[in-house]
Amino acid sequence: MRRKYGVTLTLTVLVLLAGCAGEPEPRPWEAVAGATVRDLTNEEAVEIERAEQRLVAACMRDKGFPYWEFPVTGVDERKSGNYVVESVRWARTYGYGRGFDKRAEKIRTAHRTVRYQNQLPQEERARYTRALDGDHHDLMRVDLPGPLGTVETPRGGCVNEARAALYGDAETWYTARRTVESVLPLYAQDLKRDRRFTHALGRWADCMRSAGRPYASPDDLRRKRAAAVEGMPDAEADAFDRKLAVTEATCSGESSLGTVVRKLEREYRAETLKPYGDQWDTYRKMRLHALRQARQDPLS
Repeated sequence: MRRKYGVTLTLTVLVLLAGCAGEPEPRPWEAVAGATVRDLTNEEAVEIERAEQRLVAACMRDKGFPYWEFPVTGVDERKSGNYVVESVRWARTYGYGRGFDKRAEKIRTAHRTVRYQNQLPQEERARYTRALDGDHHDLMRVDLPGPLGTVETPRGGCVNEARAALYGDAETWYTARRTVESVLPLYAQDLKRDRRFTHALGRWADCMRSAGRPYASPDDLRRKRAAAVEGMPDAEADAFDRKLAVTEATCSGESSLGTVVRKLEREYRAETLKPYGDQWDTYRKMRLHALRQARQDPLS
């Protein structure tokens, strides 16, 4: 009887193993529990991007190429693109981010990796670019939502290898990221017609007018501010920016415009992404998985 039971058990285990062998392995980001899915903070995004740079550098070294890590955009710098300046502290320190713009231009033209790549002979530069960015004859393509068209990027290369290590799969990440991050133009105009937005914007404009800055909107302010500082010496332009930005931030607080915009952005983005729910879920799960990987990065 024992022998028969042992044979039956063995056969059962073999059947179960055969069934498991035919099933696709779960993708690593799917281990993120649904209840914990959320957006990342700016601080967390910085962690991931720094880990990505470390992984790219290690990958390039393994392929026999030098690579100097690019500085990652910091938390304060990321606020320079917000619809409205909200922090008086930030405004007093950075104005409208002219210093960030100068830093970005310097990195784009004078970073050590850029200079090294540019001084290579054409054939060597092509090898370096292929090792770093992938093969431009083998492309990943994504059809963006609505009328936004198609985007593409090379497969392979150390950038994609680093992203695969962090996010779990480079192509799935590229598809999810480009889908989710492209939708702003699809809802921006509807958001600006929302009564909650127009009411807060009216309060902001009234506050600015009372402060001697008669701008109809932050967009209007930025257009006129750009014209005003053009040709100014740097020190004068920086002082002008800081004073104006402090006024804008003060009125943002009094009108709650920044708070309203952030709330509406979350609401409109979620509604616009409903037809792309799988991509939205994957995007957030992959970012959380990447954060966990970044914190376990042995190169850190």
